[in-house]
Amino acid sequence: MKKMAVVTASLVAAFGLMGIGAQSYTSQTTAQAATSTSPTISVNTIYNNSTKVTGKATKGVAVVIRNAKNKTIAKGTASSTTGAYSVKLPAKQKTGTKLYVYAHNNKTGRYFYRIMTVKAASTKSSTTSTTSSTTSKTTSSTSSSSTKSSTASFKISTPTGTWKSATYKGWAIQYTFSQKTGLTEKVTYGKKTAYPVKLATYSVTTKTPTFWKINVTPKTGKKTSFYMRFTAKNKFVIVNSKNQKIKASVGKAPAAYYTYTLQK
Repeated sequence: MKKMAVVTASLVAAFGLMGIGAQSYTSQTTAQAATSTSPTISVNTIYNNSTKVTGKATKGVAVVIRNAKNKTIAKGTASSTTGAYSVKLPAKQKTGTKLYVYAHNNKTGRYFYRIMTVKAASTKSSTTSTTSSTTSKTTSSTSSSSTKSSTASFKISTPTGTWKSATYKGWAIQYTFSQKTGLTEKVTYGKKTAYPVKLATYSVTTKTPTFWKINVTPKTGKKTSFYMRFTAKNKFVIVNSKNQKIKASVGKAPAAYYTYTLQK
């Protein structure tokens, strides 16, 4: 089977002591971790009155759109100079319909896709996508903070990278999202380090441009999920399903309102 990678739109955290892993995908709803030679693709929000699917991908790759039955409904090619693409849909899609938008490198056979959920035309929000991720156990308590608006001056298309919290009572938590290896969760206390989950597969469901649900499938154990809200292009906090900030604990780390910052 050819290797592939997925970025979807979906997060409720299951945390173990200090680590997150990566999960394996099936052909329609999930995908194996991508390699360094895999193409990439971003997709603009698709509405129920959209006649085209647009976005940017690796220059010159084939862009293929499939429905939930894995049937190809449209094809196109990304610009060889800018990577921009515009693929005409055969018909307007119903709200809630799942479309799978692939970037396929015909030379290497590698591909990468995003799962897009068609939105009502009256609902203006940014790109929706799905990503692979890791699992871990999370304990949480809801704070009194109110739900934040989905409108933001910044744009996030993928959680790829290493995100680290500030130290709290000697503890620090780190999430690493990788399209190649999946999600790994790391917890440190002084000189001690633990990985509650390593190399787990994950998927991302975008509730709003800054409010995501992460679904995690570890190599062993049950599937879990958690929610995150981006407060800046390089920061996120853990929230509940109502987008309210909560105290979260990974492994043996104490529950707290951790803020995670993308590491350079």
